[in-house]
Amino acid sequence: MKNKLTIYKPNELIEIVGNPISAVGLVTYNFLLHKFQNLKKDKIIISMSEIFNVLEISDNYDELFNYLDSLRNISVLSRDSKGKLWGGFNLLSEFKKVGNGVFVQIPDTIFKALCGDENEKNLYYTTIKLLEQRIYKCSYTIIFYEIFKKYEKVNIPIFNLEELKNITGTSDRYLEYRYFKRDVLTKSIAEINKFDSKYNYSFEEKKIGRKVNEIKFSKVEKNLIDIPENLISEKLEKAILKARKNRFVDEVYSAKAMEKLILKYNEEDIIKGLNELYKYNSEIDNLSKILNSKIKEIVDSKKVKPKKEAVKVAKQKVEVSQKSELDLEKEKLSILIFKIDLPTRERIMLFGELSVVEDLESLEKLRDKIKS
Repeated sequence: MKNKLTIYKPNELIEIVGNPISAVGLVTYNFLLHKFQNLKKDKIIISMSEIFNVLEISDNYDELFNYLDSLRNISVLSRDSKGKLWGGFNLLSEFKKVGNGVFVQIPDTIFKALCGDENEKNLYYTTIKLLEQRIYKCSYTIIFYEIFKKYEKVNIPIFNLEELKNITGTSDRYLEYRYFKRDVLTKSIAEINKFDSKYNYSFEEKKIGRKVNEIKFSKVEKNLIDIPENLISEKLEKAILKARKNRFVDEVYSAKAMEKLILKYNEEDIIKGLNELYKYNSEIDNLSKILNSKIKEIVDSKKVKPKKEAVKVAKQKVEVSQKSELDLEKEKLSILIFKIDLPTRERIMLFGELSVVEDLESLEKLRDKIKS
């Protein structure tokens, strides 16, 4: 039974603004919603042993009642998928011990959302697997997990920082953003990525001046390409993930096209091409075509470079060769100046002229002058 615990949870209930809910408290609430939905009743009596067994929490009655009481005391404002206010209500209307069980009632608003018709479910409901939620240790992870599930088939919207603090119940905590980033955002995303089999999630900071004002979440599929693992390295996988953070790339990404590129080009060149695509800021009609073009440019530039280097080296050799011949001839001429019987003044002047000679033609003219 535990492996089949699934509910359809209304999107409107996912982004809760109010007091913080503990991880176990939220899982407990989801389990209760599952029961209400299956039984199609707004009030039920459930045995405490079933709750302990399904949620795998200790047989601590005081602990369970604390969770339920915290849910009853949470008053929330909820928004619909368009961001408009949906209404205000408490998560639980009432609960009390009845024999070996617990009587629990939910507000009529929540009951109607849970037990709507199939059309409403298709439009407004998100599938939540309760067992996935129990693995999270960070109390904020489940909140982000549910948000990501809500937007699994569409782009995750940009959240205002204050809005995120309201959703996570941390408005009065983490006054410095760096601590909110460390303890709420980074820890939650890391936990989700560790266990989510389909997507890798990340976030990007949007700033006004030097202050972080908004958070943009993004996701990319973990199964990047369906080819043997030995053909793709961790370095290339990271480059693909990075490139797909660009929405223009992600919209046209093709696993088949990437497979062909891997078989055709050197991995280093593919990574360079992907790094250039990461900065792309316009619509892409054909990812394979544009990436092929960029990689080909990178490959061709390698071929041109050695030719230029060869020409440069050859030129340097010629220059060295010419310079060596000039030096040799200048040395011969300086010996000749020493041997000729000349006044010291004239000899010094000739050495001065020889020192400024820069080519063989000028050297020959000086030689003729000396001989004459």
